[in-house]
Amino acid sequence: MKKLMLPMLISGSVMLSGCLGQNALFNTVQDWNASATDEKFVNQGISFAFWILPVYGLTLLADIVILNSVEFWTGTNPVNNKGAKVAGTTERVKDGLGNEALLTYQADGSVQVEVLRGAQTESFVLARDGSQVMRIQNGERVAVGSLAL
Repeated sequence: MKKLMLPMLISGSVMLSGCLGQNALFNTVQDWNASATDEKFVNQGISFAFWILPVYGLTLLADIVILNSVEFWTGTNPVNNKGAKVAGTTERVKDGLGNEALLTYQADGSVQVEVLRGAQTESFVLARDGSQVMRIQNGERVAVGSLAL
């Protein structure tokens, strides 16, 4: 009984860490699937096969049980070497149109956004107000979306 106590304690601490991570392995496989071929029907077929074979299920299980727990305890996900989006973290994102944005996550849950379009720069804050997402710029608040609660 004593020999089983340490492995059970370690397993329990990893599985019950209560962390919600990035699911980086699952997202990596899913992103690959979305661009595997130039044919959307073939990509959809691959997606069905990945659910049947259970590639998606196993990658999600690995994320939930192991990788997200490692991210919780170390602060970095071992698959993509990215940290969690916590206050003070900055992330640079690009879209397919050549636009670029610098996102800085704030302690109050808002996101400071700096959009770069060629030589132009625009700054604003995205914040949650109840079930709405507000864009705050120059003291003006405009609802840009809503969240399902």
